[in-house]
Order: sequence, then structure tokens, then C-alpha cells
Amino acid sequence: MARTGYFLHTFGELKVLDPDGRQVFLPERGMLILAYMRASQRLEVSREILAAMLWPDVDRSIAFKNLRSTLLRMRTAGQLNPLPLSADGRMVRLQPDALHSDLDCFLPENDKLARLRQIVETMKEEFLAGTRNTNGPLKRWIEGQRQGYGELLRAAVLDGSPLATDRADIRAVKIACVQILQRAPNDMDIRNILDRAKIVESDDVPDRLFAVPRETQTRLDATIGVAPSPLQAERLSLPRVALLPPDTAEDSRLNGSVANALVEDVTIGLCSLRTVSVVAPFTSERIREADDKAAVLEKHGVIYALDTKRSGDGLFTQLIFLPTDEIIWAERFTLTAEGLTTQRSEISRTITQTIARQVDETAAAQLDFATRPQMYLNYLQGMQHLSELSLPGIRRARKKFRETLRLSPDFAPALAGMARTLTTEWLLTARGDEELLVAAEQKAMAAVHHNGNLAAGYRELGVVQLYLQKLDESLEALSTAETISPHYADALYSHADSLVHVTRPADGLVKIKKAIELNPLCPDAYFWTAAGASYFLGEFENAVAYIGQMRDARPADRLLAASWGMIGDKNKARASRQRVLRDNPSFDLQRWLEVVPMKESWQRELYREGLTKAGF
Repeated sequence: MARTGYFLHTFGELKVLDPDGRQVFLPERGMLILAYMRASQRLEVSREILAAMLWPDVDRSIAFKNLRSTLLRMRTAGQLNPLPLSADGRMVRLQPDALHSDLDCFLPENDKLARLRQIVETMKEEFLAGTRNTNGPLKRWIEGQRQGYGELLRAAVLDGSPLATDRADIRAVKIACVQILQRAPNDMDIRNILDRAKIVESDDVPDRLFAVPRETQTRLDATIGVAPSPLQAERLSLPRVALLPPDTAEDSRLNGSVANALVEDVTIGLCSLRTVSVVAPFTSERIREADDKAAVLEKHGVIYALDTKRSGDGLFTQLIFLPTDEIIWAERFTLTAEGLTTQRSEISRTITQTIARQVDETAAAQLDFATRPQMYLNYLQGMQHLSELSLPGIRRARKKFRETLRLSPDFAPALAGMARTLTTEWLLTARGDEELLVAAEQKAMAAVHHNGNLAAGYRELGVVQLYLQKLDESLEALSTAETISPHYADALYSHADSLVHVTRPADGLVKIKKAIELNPLCPDAYFWTAAGASYFLGEFENAVAYIGQMRDARPADRLLAASWGMIGDKNKARASRQRVLRDNPSFDLQRWLEVVPMKESWQRELYREGLTKAGF
């Protein structure tokens, strides 16, 4: 059935639907005029104001010309059903009765809980979230509106929460509290409401939300503690946590998955903590869908990300400390139909407590990043370049790490990053340049010296000591890294690589498979190590298959050539050899075999045999 009038969506994607529910494709600045007038409840606005707001950085004459063009396009777009917007030489006018909007949810209503539910649903996305190139007065207006709608949501919670009696209403209250705490994590009134809502729901109390039994109130008071003063709350910088659901909302509904609901439960549980700021579930879902998750997480100031993946009836979770890209906790949970409600509660409590503990343990590191943002940015950019596994990439990374260390000479993660660039260059050039390794060892030891609890420092020390033929020391350092951070996938990968080189390829393959399980979208180096382990186990076809999973297999061309040589495919072995010589014309087989760290001669000879059969 056709609705009367046009409908304006302002939260999330800015769009206009015609009376038949079809989207009308209008210029963005034109839709912003509708949003500005509708949200401001202004029936008319001067051309002067609109031109200055929408085009603040151009000459006045050009701004007026742009406005005339926009209004003309708006008029021609609504030929069948004229848009409720008109203009004369001085003013632009809106017919409010002909333009409905999602903003109507904020209008007063007798049913306070129904109004709250509508506001919560509308505010899953941000006001004008997709608007681009906003600056000056338009940007300030949008920010003011977002703050105003946040205050309206808060008022709706305060009005509606005392009336909540059934689970559906209580859950709406909880979701609203989470949305508010995403913007204002230190709002103690909202935290108290959330805590009470959780307790009433978990205790199955069929009373009003604030009719909390005395023994429940005692538990609540112990949880809440003393509220900080306004000044303390303003100064308090809480680390931000994002819990990324395993599915999109649509996929979760189609698959009948409870995993997303579990992640939402954990999110609500974390909002009660006084030590973190939590990204609301809908925002986390948008982050999960983003092509460049790292950039979006950085944009939202996220320090910890709980990444989740669903597999059959199981849920795999890993908590990542983003400043160092370190997996500080991982676990797999089974979600079965039997006792699901109890399971969800127990799993939610386990994850919530774990995150709280990990946040507390890494508080000092988080503060270090928060107080020196430029240092943090340089470091993150260096880490991004490191993932390229190419000489230009690692040299760009080294430059960024140098800039980081210029700001903070004792910053251990950047020292560890410098060490990795040097050892990776040694590996890629295959010239046996010992100076690179000596410098790398010095940087890794400095990282360990400045932060003895940094797994990455021990990991880099173990890697460089492997290439310096200090095999026992390498295994010791890597074991220490794994002890400090048992779920640190990069440390497991490096430990696996060392095990391969000390004549334990079977153990190395087990460990690298665990690293890949922890980090399914892993760097190419993981597959390279798995291929090396397979080669020395005599599983040459598997070695080729692992190399085939690398996004850029050129660094592993020597191993690929040797594998094809052992398989007996001379054409493919020759093609791999030619790529090696094209990238490194001065490659010398004997020199490379002398510097490659291998504990026993049989490994060296097996490698020599494959490379010789490939034509080296």
C-alpha cells in the first residue's frame, strides 16, 4: 500500500523514498537541504544560509550558482510526484506534511516504551553517517544534531526504563544503554540502569525494572562502586573495545545462528565495566563488513578487537591488542542446542571476565599509545608495510619505525619491528649479509631490555638468532615468547620455522598449523614455513600446495623450484628458477647453502638436491 508523501532517511544512508516506496535519486546536497530543514523544524531558510553552509570554501557567487543548480535538479527529479520543496529568489521552503522522516520517532508519544523501541531501532546507525566532505558549519551542525539525538535517547531511557516489565522491553532498555555508553562511557546513571536490567533479566524477576530485591541490590552496589566526579570522568580515557560478530545480521537470521546473539550478550556485559568503552553491536557489524577493517578500527579509536568466526556448532574467538597486532587470548566454544541459554550465559561471562583481565594487564601499554598518538600512527603504518613481504615494503616499514623511535627511542614494539625488517631483508636478498643480522639482533635485544613482557621482542630475537646459527638460543627465545603470549600467532609461526631448521619439521608443521588456525587470514610467511616443513618431511606436493596459498609466492620461489625438482616436473622447476634469477641475478647456490641455518647435514643435502634438480 502506497504511503502518503515522501519519506526521508537520515540515520545511516541519506536517502529519499517516493510515495510508492521507491528510492528517488537526488543530489546529496539537495537531500542535505531536506535533512537540515526537517531536523531543524524550519519551514523556510534563506538561500544565503544554505549556500554558506553547504559550500563554505568557495566564493559566494559560486556557492549561489551551486545552490541554484541543486534546486533545479531537485525540481526535475520529482516530476511525477513533486518534491515538497520550493524556492523563490530569496528563500527555500519545505512542506512538512508531505515529507515524513525517521526523525518522527523522536516526537512525543504516550507509549513511552514503544517510543524508546522506535528510537533504538532508528539510532542503530549514526545520523547522516554516509555524508561525505563535510566541513565548517555543516560539520558543526551534524555533530550538534548527533549530540542532541543522543540526549533524546538518554531521556527516553530514563522515561521508559521504570515501565519495563517483560524481557522484550528490558532488552530494548539494555540495547539503548549500550548505544548511549558507546558515546558516553562514563554516564553512571545509564550504567546503573544497564546493571539493574541485566540483574532483573538474569534473575527472572517478573517485577518492574527498578523493583530489585534487597539481595540483588547488594550485588549491584558491589559491582557499581563509586561513580567518578564529572571532572574525573572527563579526564578518564577508557580503552575502546569492538566485538566483531561472526555473521552479518541477515546471515545470522537465515542460518539460525545464535553466535551473533552471544556476541551481543558479551557486548552488553562489557558495558557494565568501568574500565572500557564498548563499540555498539550495530557499529561492530559495520566494521566487520568493511573491506579495510584495520582502517575503520583505527578511525573509531579501537584498542582491542574481539574477532569471532563460526565453524559448524562452534565459535572461535580471539582478542587482539591492535597497537601491537598481538593475539592476547583465543578460545573455541561449542554452541549446542541443549542448554543453550545456560551456555550463552557462561560463555558470555567467561569472555567478559577475560577481556576485563586482559585490559587490566595491558593498561600501561594502552596508555603509552594513547598519550603519544603520532608515535602510534607511525608504528601502525610500519606494521602495515611489513605485511607486504617485499624489499620496498620492508624498507618503507623501516622508515616508519625510525620515525617512531625518533619520538620514543625506547619504544620496544618499534625496536622489534626494526629487527624484523633487517632479518626479512637478509632473507629476501639471500646474500648472507651478516651485518644485517648483527644489527637485527641488537634491535631485538634492545626491545627485550626495554620491555621484558613483550612477546614480539623475544620473537624477533629468536628469529635473528636462528639465522645467526644460534639454534638453541633461538628456540629458547621463541619458547619465552610463546609462554608470554600463548595465542600470539606470529610467535608460533616463528617457533615453527625454527623447529624446521633444527631438524624437527613434524613438530614445526603442527605448530604452524596452530598458528594458521589462530590467524586464518595469515601473512604469506606462514604458508612459506608450512611449505618448508612439508619439504623436509618429503611431502613435496604439500609444499607446492602451501606455496600456492600465498598471495605473492615470489619470496618462496627457491623452495618452490626445489619442490618441483624433487617431484620431477622439470618445466615448472625451471620456471621457478628463472623467477629467482630474475629477482636476484647474483644468487649463488653454494653461498646460500652455507648461510641457511640447518642443524643436520641431511637437511642441507636434501635442499641442495632439490635446487640442483631445478637447474641451479
